[in-house]
Amino acid sequence: MMDFNDPATREKIDKIVIDTIRKYSTDTVYFKDRDSRFVWNSLGHIQQLGAKSPEEVLGKTDFDYFPKDFAQSARETELTIMQTGVPIINMIEELVLDDDNIKYYMCSKYPLYDDDGRIIGTWGSSKDVTDQKNLEKELQISYSKMELLTRVDDLSGLYNRRYLYEELEKYASMYVEREDNSTFSIIVLDLDDMKFFNDQNGQQNGDLLLRYVADILLTNTRKADTCFRTGGDEFAVVLPDTDKVAALAVAKKIIKQISSEPFAIETKRVSISGSAGVAAFNKNDPDITDILSRAERKLNKSKREGKNQVSV
Repeated sequence: MMDFNDPATREKIDKIVIDTIRKYSTDTVYFKDRDSRFVWNSLGHIQQLGAKSPEEVLGKTDFDYFPKDFAQSARETELTIMQTGVPIINMIEELVLDDDNIKYYMCSKYPLYDDDGRIIGTWGSSKDVTDQKNLEKELQISYSKMELLTRVDDLSGLYNRRYLYEELEKYASMYVEREDNSTFSIIVLDLDDMKFFNDQNGQQNGDLLLRYVADILLTNTRKADTCFRTGGDEFAVVLPDTDKVAALAVAKKIIKQISSEPFAIETKRVSISGSAGVAAFNKNDPDITDILSRAERKLNKSKREGKNQVSV
């Protein structure tokens, strides 16, 4: 049985521990002096550096093995640790080898003390987490795609009614805080006599018509504007930094283009038209149901007064 209080035994155990860490640690382990020169390295770290032996690495720095930006970042981190005495735990380092090869390491770095408690360098360990980071990226991309699918209308490719409410909430919060007179507006529109069109020409051609109208919306709006299909033959456009007068001009342009030429269905052409209503955000009533209901009331007015027009 070992006598753990025996100095010789302790020295032997220390050597076993150090040799075990150097030879078998799957994490890289290294020690550096105040100039960030290597004074001790585990074999795992030697392999990471591409060196043949620990002796080859002694006295060298990260600048001898890594890209300049990566090495400089490591040096600045170590200077901070030596100045403050505060370790940095579980930091992610990104090592860009080339455009198609990026490695990620989770590392922890600590101050290195001598017997008198003076900081004489740093030491640290790191773990290759490249596979984990790449998986996280893939999951984030998948999540973003799934999130997009919940916001997009399959038929038209425009955003759906659910996302309309999200956008209105966002803009309402944004503009109610502004001190100037800027505002945003919404256009709501639908096609005139869509049920009759489907009865005469079939649902499939009706779907083609909806895609056609979606293209018209995208063509006649700015990149900053957002277009929606909110259900059936109903559409909406949210226009940031746009007052009611400017939104009216956009709505008139859209309605005019919808009715400007017949819609082609195989060998025949069918005349179509749409009606729209416009409303601007009112800071005194920031509830999004207010701007929506006002725009829909104006749409109904357009319907009552003969269709194929815009009301404000």
